[in-house]
Amino acid sequence: MLNATIIGAQKLKANLKAEGRRQEKDLQTATKVESYRLRKELKAGIRSGSPGGKRLKPLTFLARRKRDSKRFKPNKPLARLAVPIFYHVKSKNPFEVAVGWTGPRVSKAWKAIAEKQQEGFTRSVTDPQESYFRHRGEEISEKSKNRKFFFLRKSTTQLDTPARKIIDPFWQSQERRAWANIRANFRRKMMGKRI
Repeated sequence: MLNATIIGAQKLKANLKAEGRRQEKDLQTATKVESYRLRKELKAGIRSGSPGGKRLKPLTFLARRKRDSKRFKPNKPLARLAVPIFYHVKSKNPFEVAVGWTGPRVSKAWKAIAEKQQEGFTRSVTDPQESYFRHRGEEISEKSKNRKFFFLRKSTTQLDTPARKIIDPFWQSQERRAWANIRANFRRKMMGKRI
């Protein structure tokens, strides 16, 4: 006999290929599960005012005053920015998932607001704004120590909004845990368990 023929090699090759596809799908599922958890954590962090465990800079007294009301907003800067947080599969090959203000469900306006708040910005004080603040200040009791903030000095020509970093501190606090969870979920999925 001059050679040996291995029968079934094609079937083995097909089985290995199928197993590779199954492992890839399991890894994608594990990543999506972790992305959903990160989305929930980020939303909760933004609503509480401390994404990643680091407190955001507080709102100024002017920013806390509600329009057409004598009441004040709670000091939770950017809480409304938690609404459009999603996870989005950016590409399938290679598999890539993003968490934050991403994907087709988030409008350009939300993305612009989030970017602007994270970078910080300065805006000029116009005459209508100055008169609006003065009018709002007149509605506050004269005994209030916070009344003075509504009467801008003539030298005040701009209002500064500080940078409130959200994504970077959040990812720094969650990165190690996220990779560990993806590995654990992948192992569970490979064992046939539900994650």
